[in-house]
Amino acid sequence: MPDFFLSVSDGVILGFFALVLLFLAYLGYRSDLRGLGAYLLALRVAVLVLVVVLLMAPILALRIQTHRNPLVAVLVDTSESMRLIDGDHNRNKVALEVLNNPALQALSKRTRVEFFQFADGLQPINNTGDLTWNGRATDIAKALDVLREQTKGNGLALAVLISDGGQNRGGQPERAAAELNVPVLVVGIGDPMAQKDVAISSAVVDPLGYMGRPLILQVRVRTTGFDQGHALLRVATNGREIAEKNMVLLEGEQIHDFELNPDRPGRYAYEISVAPQPGERTVENNRMLVSTEVLESRLRLLVLSGSPSADLAYLLRVLRADPNLDLQVFIRQQPTGWTKEVQTAFADLNRQDAVVLINVPQAELAGKPEQDLVVYVKKGGALLAIGGDAAFDARYAMSPLSDVLPLRFEKLGRTLVDASFGVELPESRHPIMRISSDPLADREAWAALPPLLSYNRISGVADQATVLIRHDLERLNGQPMPLVAVMRVGPGKTMAVAFHSFWRYGLMMWGIGKNDALSQAFWKNAVRWLVTRDEMSRVRVTTEQSTYRSGEDVVVYAQVFDPLMQPMTDAQVKAVVQDSNGVREVILRDGGDGRYSGRLGGFPQGDYACVVHAVTRDGLMEEGIGHFTVGRYSLEYETVRMDAELLREIASHSGGQFVLPKGVTEALTHWELMPEPVVENYKLRLWGHRWPLFVLVGLLALEWIVRRRRGMI
Repeated sequence: MPDFFLSVSDGVILGFFALVLLFLAYLGYRSDLRGLGAYLLALRVAVLVLVVVLLMAPILALRIQTHRNPLVAVLVDTSESMRLIDGDHNRNKVALEVLNNPALQALSKRTRVEFFQFADGLQPINNTGDLTWNGRATDIAKALDVLREQTKGNGLALAVLISDGGQNRGGQPERAAAELNVPVLVVGIGDPMAQKDVAISSAVVDPLGYMGRPLILQVRVRTTGFDQGHALLRVATNGREIAEKNMVLLEGEQIHDFELNPDRPGRYAYEISVAPQPGERTVENNRMLVSTEVLESRLRLLVLSGSPSADLAYLLRVLRADPNLDLQVFIRQQPTGWTKEVQTAFADLNRQDAVVLINVPQAELAGKPEQDLVVYVKKGGALLAIGGDAAFDARYAMSPLSDVLPLRFEKLGRTLVDASFGVELPESRHPIMRISSDPLADREAWAALPPLLSYNRISGVADQATVLIRHDLERLNGQPMPLVAVMRVGPGKTMAVAFHSFWRYGLMMWGIGKNDALSQAFWKNAVRWLVTRDEMSRVRVTTEQSTYRSGEDVVVYAQVFDPLMQPMTDAQVKAVVQDSNGVREVILRDGGDGRYSGRLGGFPQGDYACVVHAVTRDGLMEEGIGHFTVGRYSLEYETVRMDAELLREIASHSGGQFVLPKGVTEALTHWELMPEPVVENYKLRLWGHRWPLFVLVGLLALEWIVRRRRGMI
């Protein structure tokens, strides 16, 4: 039943004021209350009452209390694992049978039923016949979180979750189920028992190899449901089998090592495979690809240090642990300075694959050495410069080296700062910073490192530089100050590191029972990136990762240069990749400074060439080629059984129920879902509308006209 309410502002005060005015009006007109005078007094009173009422800012409210049917949300898992077959039952067909269950159809007569599909996201669906079952990952937690936000205030009373429980991305579904604050009826699809399956769980090979040195390929194979039998584990490249091992099918995981001997330098993509076995649940995880770049010989690094230090000792230990690096080390001795061998090394810089400077005073490089270093970089060399108490000062700011280094140095004062600080990473992931395939895990690993104790304050970064690491406290132009940056200089590459005491990453991590794997990977990745030569093309192409999982989006980066190798903006840039399904292409977005980027949809397993076409302002067509490998199968095939334990936890934490498909009818029939009261409020604010003003003017005009006609004014 509707209820009416009228609320006013300052009602008591204005009401008293109105009574006073009415009394005064009565005193003024009481001598003439007969005939027309009485009507005029009434007219004045009406005007007065209307003015007072409007000053009270009245609000007319209508409250209507009704009931509405509760909302039931049905969530269907449409990930790839729902296409698996358990015995004689196809999972997605079983899910469709649940959706077409008469009990669910009957539920829609006493509730409001809305359907959603989810894999790594949640989307509403109108027709269950249009489900495609091609999601590359399952994130139940995200689906429940999004459902909670989308149905807030809409009377959600029950969620029906139809899934095999193959959670392989995102947060904890149990937490999301508890925060949903409504019961979840979980319908488990699939067989909870481990079925026969052979899966290549990982394949690892060094991303850089060298002629004359064997490559070690380590393959992990996980077997379930087999207690006997054999299978061949094969390795092939370019369609040619190069190695195989006879593997015993035993329950659990086993490791197999292959020694590979490339016969030429270049890029290699290795395919590891196991033949399908009788009764195996799926063969999608029987194949994996890895890729590597084979160089002609060991890399030669010239290391120059301004003085002995703990940082130098740590860096040499990390680099010397790599058998593919050949180090030539010179340490400046005071007061004698460099040995004569340094002059010989500088005279033949072109033999070096990279030069490393660590805390080297500019005075020791002034003149011909620094000129030689600049020429060396511009011809395609690699330079890694690390600051310190004797480097990255005003002398460096005035040196020719400042033209090729990515950091800019202050021209006045002492740049070394002794203070404890931490590091933070920008949002973009450079190849040097990709310690693992999980960006979030990498950030957490960097955040867990102990603080450093000193750094060089800088004045800026070069226009073409890419910042890798920033100071967590120091600011430069209002932004976190860069500490590590890289830059391409023509065909050459440079990297500058302005933090010190990084030896702590080794000693202190071991001191708390962990290791310095992250720090070691950082320095090794830095050397690999620096020495990897880019083609001298006006279009340079890279991808965010060198290896992707099946279904992941491939992020493509391109740099476009003019004939003088200066960055070119406003070009029309397109990336093209061909796979078994045809040609895919995307227009790359202009990010400024000659940088372009775009994203291509997920690819099946394989080794791919990404061709980037750029039409420049001068009308010329330029082309560049990059490579990437889709090595792993989809996440959906890592675990192929129904995770009944997880699904029961979801139901338990939400106060719901876990059932198998055959129990859906009984569960839905006996679930009590009552209509809920709904209160709807409607308000009409009289103040601010035009019609009261028109009425007020009309009444005053009427009084004036009457008085005018009667000669009273």
